[in-house]
Amino acid sequence: MGGAGIILVSPEKDKFEYAIQLRFRATNNEAEYEALLAGLKLSKKMGVKNLTVKSDSQLVIGQIKGEYEAREDRMKKYLTVVQTLLPHFEKVEFVQIPREENVDADRLARLASSGEEFDGFLEIQGRPSTGEETVNFIEDSVSWMSPIIRYLKEGKLPTYKMEARKLRIRASHFQLLDGILYKMGFSRPHLRCLSPEEANYVIREVHEGICGNHSGARALAHKLIRAGYYWPSLLHDATQYVKTCDKCQRFANITRAPPEEITPMTSPWPFAQWGLDIMGPFPVGTKQAKFLVVAIDYFTKWVEAEPLATIT
Repeated sequence: MGGAGIILVSPEKDKFEYAIQLRFRATNNEAEYEALLAGLKLSKKMGVKNLTVKSDSQLVIGQIKGEYEAREDRMKKYLTVVQTLLPHFEKVEFVQIPREENVDADRLARLASSGEEFDGFLEIQGRPSTGEETVNFIEDSVSWMSPIIRYLKEGKLPTYKMEARKLRIRASHFQLLDGILYKMGFSRPHLRCLSPEEANYVIREVHEGICGNHSGARALAHKLIRAGYYWPSLLHDATQYVKTCDKCQRFANITRAPPEEITPMTSPWPFAQWGLDIMGPFPVGTKQAKFLVVAIDYFTKWVEAEPLATIT
């Protein structure tokens, strides 16, 4: 259960506080969009014509201004709903503010999500404003868990002996508790198995949710396991998600960048330019030689050396 907070301030500095309790799964960015849509709808009902929208969400403000691209389907739907409301106003200005200046709205969002009573207007919202129904349903689509659950529940095995043997071996690492499949481990707690849809949601929340830090692929995979989740392609999915994360591509360190600027080659062809150096003194050798003249061709890096007794 999440929350969103809206504060409407009139030109005379009168404040109207409004909180929304989100009774559906919503990411941080989706909660920001819900707050924005609620503020726009309230302003429309009040007959406001000129509006300044202040938010601490860089992504939401950037997508509305066209600075960022809305890649996920849900973000695109939220952006479409916002754009349908904007023509009802004569002028709308979007301003990104620091999080420190948004503490009152954050306080309302925390109160709404906690379920505590407070002096103000509270709306309970059961589904997203994009018109999508959020329903927990059971579908007949086959996932990687289906054969294992069917075997643990009913003892059903595939027709082919080789497939049946593989399934028995694989199912020995899993356990069904209250209808939920868990992967057993020797040195760790049971891990809850997720379907592809659930895995996608969990990856998004752990990587860029309220406690996400946009970690790398391996670190993200370890965090998912520590959080108690498992599916066979966990590491691969984490790697692909990090590769397509917009903020990771924009702000991550470039690992393949050279440590310094590459020095251009000044020699136009082989043996056109040489570098000379004198090395020594070394222990006395044949013909009293104890110094060395070294010549290196700049183009081919060919080395020539000549021993010398003296360098005067």
